[in-house]
Formats: sequence, C-alpha cells, structure tokens
Amino acid sequence: MTMGEKLIQLRKRECWTQDDLAEKLDVSRQSVSKWEGDLAAPAIDKLLELSRLYGVSTDYLLKDEMDLPEAAETAAPEEPALRQVGLEEAREFIALKQASARPTALAVALCILSPVCLILLGGLSAIRPVREQIAVAAGLAVLFAFVVPAVALFVTWSGRLSKYEYLEKEIFSAVPGVEALAREAMDRDRESHSRRMVTGICLCVASAVPLLVCEAAAEEFLLTCGIGLLLAVVAAGVYLIVSASIPWDACQMLLQEGDYAPEKKSPLLRTVWVIYWCTVTAIYLGWSFTTRRWDETWIVWPVAGVLFGAVSAALHLVHRRKR
Repeated sequence: MTMGEKLIQLRKRECWTQDDLAEKLDVSRQSVSKWEGDLAAPAIDKLLELSRLYGVSTDYLLKDEMDLPEAAETAAPEEPALRQVGLEEAREFIALKQASARPTALAVALCILSPVCLILLGGLSAIRPVREQIAVAAGLAVLFAFVVPAVALFVTWSGRLSKYEYLEKEIFSAVPGVEALAREAMDRDRESHSRRMVTGICLCVASAVPLLVCEAAAEEFLLTCGIGLLLAVVAAGVYLIVSASIPWDACQMLLQEGDYAPEKKSPLLRTVWVIYWCTVTAIYLGWSFTTRRWDETWIVWPVAGVLFGAVSAALHLVHRRKR
C-alpha cells in the first residue's frame, strides 16, 4: 500500500474530507489531493502532524510494506466496514445523473405549470358566461395532463438511480481516483453550472414583475394572468436551477461535501424532510380543494421554500452541537 493510499484510508476512517484535513494542517486542498494521489510527498513537519492526527507512526506512512498497527486496526472493532465506491461505479453514477438532469428538471417545471390553466379558466369564468364547473373540470384535466408525465419521469429516473441511493444516505469510502474524477467533472461543469444557477435565480426573483404590472391595472382577470405568468417564469427558472444542480450534486455526493458531508447524513434529518414536504403538500391540496382559490394557494410553495431553509439550518446546528 502506497503512502497516498494509506492517507486516503486514514482520512476516510476519521470521516474527514480533503478540505477538513487541509484546514487542520494549514495547507491547501490541492496539496492534500497530491499527497493522496502519490503525486507529491508531505514535508517533514506535515508528515509529523499527519502522524499525530492519525495516531500512527511516521514509519507506517513512509514504508509501503508496513501494515496498519494492530492498535489502530482494533481501535473501533464494533464499527462495520464502510461500503467502497469503485472508479467505474462512480463514472457510471456521474453519467446517469447528467442524463437525468434535464428530464427531472422538466418534470419539476411541469408540476409548477400544471395549475396555470386552472387559474386562468377560473379568472375567465368571472368575466365570461362560462359555467364554473366546466372551467374547473377543464382546468383539472390540463393539470393532470401535466402532472402525469411529470410523475412518470420522476418514477423512471428514480428507478434507474435507486442502486446509488446509498451515496446520498450512507458514509462510504472511495478507491483512489474517484475524488479526482469528481473534481474533474466539477471543473468541467463549473462555468455552465454558475451560468444556469445565476440565470435561474434571477428569473425566480424577477417572476413577481408580471404580477405587479398586472396588479397595477386593477382588473381581476389581468391579475389572474399575472399569476399565470409568474408561475411560467418560475418554472423556467427552476428548470435551469434543477438541471444545473443535479450533476453538481452527484459530484458532491462522491466527494461527501456540502449537503452530503458525513455529519449531515442523519436518518433523523431525512425523516424530518419527508414529513415537512408531505405536510406542505397536504396543506396546499387541502386549502386548494376546500376554497377552490388556486390563484391564491400557490403562495404555500414559496413560503414553504423559505421556511425550509430556516428549518434546515436550525436542525443542522442542533445536530452538530449534539455530535
């Protein structure tokens, strides 16, 4: 086993990322990456710090033929071995996530657009001699025409990616080369990712403009049209954000960084997210079908999104303090 392989093994044992180790040693992440890739050797002072951090001898780090000391091997015998990700598996995962980005983003956009026709027909029935029952029936038919293919896309790609769910939920180790593969994919996608994210966020922020313009006209139907335009612009923005995020998140999963860092892979946190979004959906559907005010109930989603950020930050803070 080479020094680089030993350093990777020891770092994964501590559940640290390369950034974590770089911060502890006061070096750059690129330096840590070179050490673990056997492209460079740490200086003597850093070698001594590595020895102290990992509780191993410098001889163990320097000599390829030496095995991990028995004390280190048996330090935590009760912990099961981490699942290991191979280079080919990582390459297939990145390719599949890239392929799923646009279909998944389209499915999300279709869900956002699905109530637009219902909202417009509801506004039209207020000024035209159109029976409300007919308008609602036609609007719901269009809604389901959007939602059904969206659900089909979600289910299809969820099934194809199901074998990789552990990358998001479990702490794992990766063979040498996986980290370099993920970094290379992120570097290659960085410009496109930034451009799509900025454009998508700007569209979401600007989506209120049509609503404000139509509201100034002080006509109910124009206000309804403004809501439809708002949802259309939001759908375009979300499409860009989701299609940019999925390939980026795939690399972060392999690197176990950001939202996929080991300390954030808590079953309790995942359960809270499921309960949260199921509750939000139940509130939206209950309010909408009870009042039939689809032109108002859409506000549930932006409010839920803002609250999700606050709840997420609070839970992560509590979880970190407990750890």
